[in-house]
Amino acid sequence: FSLYVSIPFCPSRCSYCSFVSQEVEKSLKLIPQYVKNLCLEIQELGKLVEKLELKLDTIYFGGGTPTSIDARYINLIMKSIEDSFDVSNLREYTVEAGRADTITKEKLEVIKNNGATRISINPQTLNNDVLKAIGRRHTSKDFYDKFHMAREMGFDSINTDLIAGLPTDTIESFKNTINSIIDLSPENITVHTLSIKRTSNLNIENNR
Repeated sequence: FSLYVSIPFCPSRCSYCSFVSQEVEKSLKLIPQYVKNLCLEIQELGKLVEKLELKLDTIYFGGGTPTSIDARYINLIMKSIEDSFDVSNLREYTVEAGRADTITKEKLEVIKNNGATRISINPQTLNNDVLKAIGRRHTSKDFYDKFHMAREMGFDSINTDLIAGLPTDTIESFKNTINSIIDLSPENITVHTLSIKRTSNLNIENNR
């Protein structure tokens, strides 16, 4: 079976996002209790999995942006997983470090030291004007800095997410983003097409 760990917090909400998530600055009181309850749920699930004799195959941390929370909380969650499941036969252990403005050396060290084998660093675009238009609080330089930081720390499986069709983006701009990402040689490049979901701010603003 595969284990999905949801961290529903982000530094800000992107205009296209429809995921259940809260802005970190507005949710500081929620995070400690959320992490505590998540660890309890992981422990209970571990007991059930042992009883059913299931084999853990992959782990994926998504959100939100998992690296929005403090390194100590990431460590608590990952330790709970290690204590609750047999992780000796994992094929893949991925943590989304999606937004460059949430990544620190301390968080990357925690992720690596707790056994994650793959991370996602997701610029979506390398056009700073487009990043601003969709509500991201980082620049393309921030992405490059954090990507190189992860490489220097020994991460040898990095995914990058891109989105085609973002507001104010152009064909030429998106082509430049693709070429620039290819030059970095990440192990995976995931390209999504923009999908405007009902609960996204982009949809709400378009229908006003």
